[in-house]
Parts: sequence; structure tokens; C-alpha cells
Amino acid sequence: MEQNINFPVPPPAPPVEPLLKIKLLIYLLVSVVGFSSLVLTPRAGVSVPIFVFIQAVGLYIIAPRKRIVFALLPVFILALNSFISANPMWRLPNLIVAIVLYGFIAVYSVHGFSFKDTSWVVFFRLGNMIIRSFKWFAVPFAWGAETEIKNMPMIRRVLIGVAVTIPVLAFLITMLASADMIFGELVYDFFDQLLGLLSFSTFMRILFGVHFGLYMFGVLYNICTDKGIEKPRSNGIRISGDCVVLGIVLTSALLVYTLFVAIQFRYLFASPNNLPYGLTFVTYARRGFFELLFLTGVNIASILVTVWMTKTQNSRGAKFIKGLCLYLCTVTVVLLVSSFYRMWLYGSDDGLTRMRLLVFGFLFFEGIGLIFTFFYIAKPKFNIVLVYFFIALSYFLVLNIVPIDRVIANDQVNRYLAGRRYCAQYALSLSPDAAPEIARLFNSTNEQTRQNAYAYFNAIESHTNWRQWNLARSRAQYLKPVPNTD
Repeated sequence: MEQNINFPVPPPAPPVEPLLKIKLLIYLLVSVVGFSSLVLTPRAGVSVPIFVFIQAVGLYIIAPRKRIVFALLPVFILALNSFISANPMWRLPNLIVAIVLYGFIAVYSVHGFSFKDTSWVVFFRLGNMIIRSFKWFAVPFAWGAETEIKNMPMIRRVLIGVAVTIPVLAFLITMLASADMIFGELVYDFFDQLLGLLSFSTFMRILFGVHFGLYMFGVLYNICTDKGIEKPRSNGIRISGDCVVLGIVLTSALLVYTLFVAIQFRYLFASPNNLPYGLTFVTYARRGFFELLFLTGVNIASILVTVWMTKTQNSRGAKFIKGLCLYLCTVTVVLLVSSFYRMWLYGSDDGLTRMRLLVFGFLFFEGIGLIFTFFYIAKPKFNIVLVYFFIALSYFLVLNIVPIDRVIANDQVNRYLAGRRYCAQYALSLSPDAAPEIARLFNSTNEQTRQNAYAYFNAIESHTNWRQWNLARSRAQYLKPVPNTD
């Protein structure tokens, strides 16, 4: 006896009106062409924020809610980095963050945000929106197939016309090229440039452009077709923490932390002459930074889990646990200050580097996160994870705006010119953002240093087309010294 097996069929794509379908297809085409030619061009500069501006125009024209355009501001700041900075280290991270931000824009347009929502619903919606955006990749091709079926007679006639035109044009071009040398040169240059475009790098740019354009199409398709109908929420599994167990664990850990904090105030934050065992202050301060930084993350995660497990309880034990969490958060602040002080001592001895500057910024924004953590422990009625996300996004946007290479080069060059460093090699390895500071090395009394500075400027490539125009590289070209011909 035969048995029919019914496989689950995915839901069809939501239908759209013909006019909206045309707008979405035009948006897809503009996104593919724009991303391939404006963003993926080598050493892209001003063309990247231009691409985001074009995206904003498309969203304003097509999206149902016009104010969603303002949600593109973080993406525009990321794109602005390509114009104001020549540091390539943010290009790939910016692309990844932009993809996530587009998903957030779609979630904001359809559902909105609520900091009072203490569940993970926002991030569940984000993941669902990104997955759905990729799921609609086949929709434009399905629309194209429908159009071809309806217009098959016309398409057949167009193909016949093209097939007849190609040999006619080939014959005319060949004859005219033989008849006139200038025309022949133009034809040769045209086909030479055309063949030059047919390279592997061009193919990969188009391939990535198509994928990113389809993703952008999926995001906007979700915005236009998703009506924001809420599905019933599942409360999931609520784990109620045992206050006795949590109290024992937290109390034991805090006793150790209290001893450690006492040592910090006794030796690290006090006079360096109090160090035992013949340790030097710099040697003592350099060790343990990354361990302390890791522990601050562990403590924050422990606080969030503990508060989540006990926030529905009103017993004395729950209040005692809340007090322990506040104390653990205070200890974490001390660990953070200790980490910052150790890194500051390390940097004051050896100067700034990219890693050290990034760490200073991370510690500062982590301190802001700890301030909100205190409020969350006292009244856990807002989405602290969403707050952390926006704090991290703010930190990332600041890194894209601040010329960190110039800040680092300023510190390194100052140390070198003051005789506190024997060379300025690290500053010379930085991007063209550091050019105004590297130009100061021409005043050095060391001939080798001056030659290294000349080599730094000679290695900076100028833009060859308008898409590569970049403020940092243009400034570096302006500061580039003119060779002495005397």
C-alpha cells in the first residue's frame, strides 16, 4: 500500500502591487550596480557615503514610513570613514556592522524598539529579519520569470533582432576601422578597456555586489510587506535561582575580590615604594591587564544571569542577593580602574599603539555600561542587553570618526623628538591619516629618520578617479615634500 509523504512547504512570498514591484526591482538594480562600482572599487573614498545617500533616497521613496531614513545615520557614519580616513582596518568590520544595522532598521520599521522589554525579543526579531532577507533572494528572479512567460513572443522577437544586429555591427566596425586610423584606434582602445574589465577581481566585485544587492532588496521587501503582526510570545523556561546557593557562591567570590581590591589600594594605587619582593612599579603594573579585563566581562555576565534568576523574587534572600550584585558591580569598577591604570602606565612608558588606544576606548565605554548595570540591578525593568548593544555601537562609531592613527602618531613623534624613543618606526607604519604628524619628522636631526619620512610619503598612493577621493590621502599629498633639485 502506497503512503503519501507530505513535506512541509515554505510559505510563499507576500504579494506586492505592480508599481511597488517595479520600484523594488529598480532599487535592486541600483544597489547591485552601486555597491559593485562605488563600494567595492579599490581604495574607495567619497563614493561610499554617496552610495549610502543613494540608499537613503531609495528608502525614502519606497518605504512606507519615511522617517526610517534617519535610522540610516549610523550606516552613513560608517560610510563616512572611507572618505575622512585612509585607514583600511575598518572596511570589513564596517561592512559586517552595516549588514546588522540594516536588519535593525527593518525591525525598527516593522516592530519598533522598547527598552522596557526585558526579553530577547528584539534580537530574535533581528535574527529572523536577517534570515528572511536572505530567504527572499529568489523573489526577483521569480518576478522576472513571470514577466518572461507573459512576454515570451516579444522576447523572441528581440532576441532575433539582436542575433541579426551583432554580425552587421561587426562588419561595419571592421570596415570603418580599416578605413580610418583614428577610428580604428578608438575601437581598439574601447575593446582593450572592455577586456580589461573582464578580470577575476571584476567578476568577484560583481558577485559580491549581486549578493549584497539581493540582501538590501530582502530588507526593503520585509519593510514593505511585513505588517508587524505579533505572534504569541513564549515565556520560555523561567529558572528561579536558589538564593542560598547564589549567596554562598557570590559571598565566596566577593571575599576573594575584597582581598584583591585591598592589595590594589595598598600597592597599585598607593606609593610605588611599598612594593615587596624587589618589584619595580612598571613591571608590577604591566602584568595582569588582560586577566582583569576578562574578569570584568565574567562579572558582568554573572550579574546579568543572577539578576535574571532572582528578579521575580521579593524575599529577604533575593534582596541580599541584590546587595551582593551591587557589591560585585562595585568591585568590577575597581577592576576596570585597575586595568585602565595598568594600561596607562604601560602606555606612558612605551607610547600609544592601535591596540592600547582601542583598549582605552573600550574601558571607557565599559565603564558607561557598568553605570547602567547599577540601575539594572536596582530595577531590572529594561532591556540591559539592548543598552549594551547601543553602547557598543556608539564606541564603534566613535572609532570610525576619530583619526586614531593621527593620535597615535602624535604621541609617538612627540616621544621621539623629545628623545624618549630611539626611533619612530611604529609611527611610520601607520596609515596616511598620520601624515600631518609624520611631516614633523623632517625636522629631525637624524638623516635616516628624514629618509624614512620621505619613503613614507612616497609610498602613499594618490587617487586615480573621483571614487577614490579621500581627505586623508589628499592631505598627505599636499604635505608631501618637493624634492630638492639643487
